[in-house]
Amino acid sequence: MKRYLRYLVPLLLIASFTTVACLSDDDDDPTATPADATATEAAEAPTATSADDADVDGDAPTGPIEAVSHAEPSISALAESDRTIYVATGATITWTNDSDSPHTITSDDGWFHQEIAPGDSFEWQFNEPGTYPYHDELDDSIQGRVIVVASAAVAAEYFEGKPVADYFTDACGGCHGPNREGATGPALVPGRLTSDDDFYFNVIADGRPGTVMPAWEQLGLSDEEIWGLVGYIRTEPDADAVKWELDEIAPTLEVLVDESTLPDEPQHTGNIDNLMLITERESRAIAVVDGDTNELLAHVPASYRAHGYTFDPTNERWAYNVGRDGWLFKIDLYTLQAVRKVRVGLDSRGLAMSDDGKYLLIGNFIPNSAVILDAETLEPLKVIETVGASPSGEVVNSRVCITSDVSMEMVGPYFLIALKEAGQIWRIDFSDPEFPIDKIENVGNILHDGFLSPDNKYFYVASQTDNWMAVIDVEKAELVEQIPTGDTPHPGSGAVWEADGTTYGATVHAAEGKVTVWDLATNEIVGTVPTAGPGLFLRAAENSPYVWADALFGDPSNTITVFEKEAPFEIVGVIDDGVMTLHPEFTDDGEFVYISDWTGNTVRVYDAETLELVAELTDIPAPTGIFNTVRRHEPLGH
Repeated sequence: MKRYLRYLVPLLLIASFTTVACLSDDDDDPTATPADATATEAAEAPTATSADDADVDGDAPTGPIEAVSHAEPSISALAESDRTIYVATGATITWTNDSDSPHTITSDDGWFHQEIAPGDSFEWQFNEPGTYPYHDELDDSIQGRVIVVASAAVAAEYFEGKPVADYFTDACGGCHGPNREGATGPALVPGRLTSDDDFYFNVIADGRPGTVMPAWEQLGLSDEEIWGLVGYIRTEPDADAVKWELDEIAPTLEVLVDESTLPDEPQHTGNIDNLMLITERESRAIAVVDGDTNELLAHVPASYRAHGYTFDPTNERWAYNVGRDGWLFKIDLYTLQAVRKVRVGLDSRGLAMSDDGKYLLIGNFIPNSAVILDAETLEPLKVIETVGASPSGEVVNSRVCITSDVSMEMVGPYFLIALKEAGQIWRIDFSDPEFPIDKIENVGNILHDGFLSPDNKYFYVASQTDNWMAVIDVEKAELVEQIPTGDTPHPGSGAVWEADGTTYGATVHAAEGKVTVWDLATNEIVGTVPTAGPGLFLRAAENSPYVWADALFGDPSNTITVFEKEAPFEIVGVIDDGVMTLHPEFTDDGEFVYISDWTGNTVRVYDAETLELVAELTDIPAPTGIFNTVRRHEPLGH
């Protein structure tokens, strides 16, 4: 559990520190002891002694947590940023009062107390691992804590040793914005954080019931890591632009296997039209399971948190996956191995393939862009910067939150992308080598997932802070309707079905426990289905009688609601196996449903009609998204 959390939660070192080569090994007192119990002149404080030393400036660090041997936070920095300091056992901290008024450094637990006059300093040595909170008795805005670790190696292992920006972007950026500017979640910048540190610690530790904010302490996050997160959100964000253009992408292309040497038929016993590709969230791998027999066929090495999948509609052997770290893989389903890879961005999400099998389009969070590649070779062809005017008129850099392709035969040779912050849908013509763009503005605020109608004439996209599903006429490239479905719609890859002569669409919601169903012909809401709490995914299949919806952020978080396709959409059962269940996916014949148990490290298989458990796969660690190869034939987008 801890390993999985360390990927999910941001790395949180707060200050830049001044370091010295060594300190005394005085262990007479097993607790924190003063190096000098009286205030000293600032000029006498220890100074930097190596070229790598830096003054405390409140900037967020760019590397893993470092347990330093000495740190020198100032009173002004404590008021703005340096709330959490990681040090090695035996380290000293020197606090300097650089203000015009007196302050105190007072241990919450009684270890130390010192009033510091303007220009003076106070130093203390920490000889025992632990967390030492302190405050200023004269200024409520100043507080902090020193986290003492047994060794520098222990600190470096926090959050798998990744930089703070990488962790925050991956774990929290989806809701709070990549630069903490806010999206569906509030902005996490110092100017908005008006409560004390204990308040934010408790929110992170306990979560917010009924929302997508989980209780990280229950999931295994340590106090040291939570305090690190509190300290990180007290720093000013760095919003510098990131460049990742054709010149950066092209050199990363790597041929892993010579495709001319590949066999002409599958080298395994699985049904190529019924393979389940399952993200192993923390293992940098994709599990491949035969949907006919529930046999685990392989673990295909991939990259960090395999996220988007697409399948070649013209050739059954090829699948594609992009990880959140921007690495795109071309996967051979005959031999169950990646044959090519290329890095298309630094933080990627969506992936789509043109209906003719020639092009791939990937949507990036960082940098804000869409990338078009040759599907056969993975050679990059074009980078499209995604900048546009939001519904409020502000020109913003915008993440690409959904990518889809449109059938050439039904409507036209188009890719569709949604610009999250700009609230726009862009239609890209992939039949023209210049890839011209038609832009649909004022679609909504904070766009997210979406899906196509079966005839591809309409695209339904979630506008999450407006609480509606926007309806786009794909052929005319215009907004035609806004369906008020509920709090923070999150349709995933979509659930569309036909019953009694009516075609329905539906979405779950990330901020309330219900499914909303509407008639695709009229865009009128025709029913709702209660669930155990907020969810992320629901799924239907043409040859199965029921719709399945998760409630990943419910309490408990292990319920799957199954309801009838016909109005009034009565619930036929609720499955409550496992710990944290999500992402139902049907087999190709619609007879069985696979469900991931994320923290239960299990994939369960159910009879789609009786809801009976028929199999458990326990050798797939931290499973999340499940995608069947039958999706290559779906009209909702590849």
